Amino acid sequence: MSAGTGSATSRIHVLGAGAVGLLFAAHLRQAGHPITLLLRSQSAVDRFERQGSRISVINDWVRVHPSRRLLLQPGEDITPCTIDGIQAEDIHTDNDQQGVISKLVVATKAQDTLQAFGRVRMRLGAQSTVVLLQNGMGVFEAIQREYYTQPDNVPAFIVGTNAHGCLRASGDEFVTRHTAMGSCTFATRPALAACGAPDSALELMTALAELPLDVAVVNWSELHVQLLLKLAANAVINPATALAGCHNGLMSSHDMSTMSGFMTLACAEIAAIYARAHPHLHEELSAHAIEEYVTRIVQVTAQNRSSMLQDVASGRPTEVDWINGHLVRLAHQHGVSAPINTALLALIKLREAAFEERLNPF
Repeated sequence: MSAGTGSATSRIHVLGAGAVGLLFAAHLRQAGHPITLLLRSQSAVDRFERQGSRISVINDWVRVHPSRRLLLQPGEDITPCTIDGIQAEDIHTDNDQQGVISKLVVATKAQDTLQAFGRVRMRLGAQSTVVLLQNGMGVFEAIQREYYTQPDNVPAFIVGTNAHGCLRASGDEFVTRHTAMGSCTFATRPALAACGAPDSALELMTALAELPLDVAVVNWSELHVQLLLKLAANAVINPATALAGCHNGLMSSHDMSTMSGFMTLACAEIAAIYARAHPHLHEELSAHAIEEYVTRIVQVTAQNRSSMLQDVASGRPTEVDWINGHLVRLAHQHGVSAPINTALLALIKLREAAFEERLNPF
């Protein structure tokens, strides 16, 4: 795809050049939208430009697709899909030099989002729209508390949940491996500002809805339930697999009755927290409904390595504060006991501290 400058209002900026950010940037560019990656340094911008200002997507999901895999020969490599014509900027460049951002997709890790958002906040205004694509919950509320205590010059916010499996290709900075075909869902958050949603909100939502990623656009109340169920799945699966160092599927192995008991207890604890925090959703978020959902996610992602396992294995900080940590804070706020989530939070934080100690022994 050839490069195109695009107007300032049509351009979509993507903050977070990890696996998810690259996947969405590539698909949006392939759909014809002008794209700018916001990178963490000028040296990263220089590397991106030296390799051709392009993103490559390796569609590994076709290997397990019921029909697409039949087109592959045994042992055949997947040819990367290369998308060019993408611009890049250093996120630290002076805001006055870069201009207003009309449409922003934030795909950073949850623990990095508040600081990263602060770098571009002054480039956003009441006519801007921001998409948040993080694991866990509480990021939107943290941004609101930190930057938008007054209803002035507040952008519109779209929140999304992504169930596509993707990994950064080892050794390739701007290559993402699309490992599992899932789905994603988006909804507009109720407005923080008094005025209605800007034109950019409808334009960006339309752009997302047209992507070939099994996209659904729903109202906020429906997405809220989906986010709470996904939070439960992440809170059970991610820390358990990160601590055990195993793929998700081992949690549902036929000889893992002890693990089944753990899942039942963990889901019951989360249901008790939700019952106090969201009593109007007691049917959708019962212990049985949560355990059914978590079990289904384990089965569907059996071959996947959870994002928390990947972070722990690489010695990176995890998103546990926004997953189990969010549940522990919610439990404390509503007077509910949460020993399982408290223990999982503490153990993952201990793993993070142990890695930091190995890096800095003195």
